[in-house]
Amino acid sequence: MNEHSEQAIADLKVLVDRHGWAVRHVLADATTTQAAFSYTVGLTSRGWPELVITGLPTDVAHAFISNAVDVQTEEKCFVAGERISALTESGDVMFITAEDVTGMTAATAIVGEFRALQLVWPDSTNTYPWEPGYRNPHEAQPLLGTMPTSA
Repeated sequence: MNEHSEQAIADLKVLVDRHGWAVRHVLADATTTQAAFSYTVGLTSRGWPELVITGLPTDVAHAFISNAVDVQTEEKCFVAGERISALTESGDVMFITAEDVTGMTAATAIVGEFRALQLVWPDSTNTYPWEPGYRNPHEAQPLLGTMPTSA
């Protein structure tokens, strides 16, 4: 880990210690075609899975994640396969188990072992990536887990 990365982790840990959780944004990388993604660090201490969302601008991803944490605080912890409309005015989103968490390096560094759920958003026709007629290219929202068999 380089000095810049160590400082970024230290700064994130300060936020987690102060607020109980924080969001880490990873920008898209055109050289590797990696989509942007954002994820939480610290929800594990509440007994919740960390949350990750792919393919959205950081401000939009941050809003989705903040809303999700608020809903969980007021209601209940999300589970894989759950669809929820409380996070957006334009429809629902769905959670799947994030099996590939290798990119969530700050969570690993600060939390250690953790579970994660990916918040999956539908396209403009309210179609999910695993449904026929999905309009966005796969690389727009990479899935980090298995698509639901009956969503």
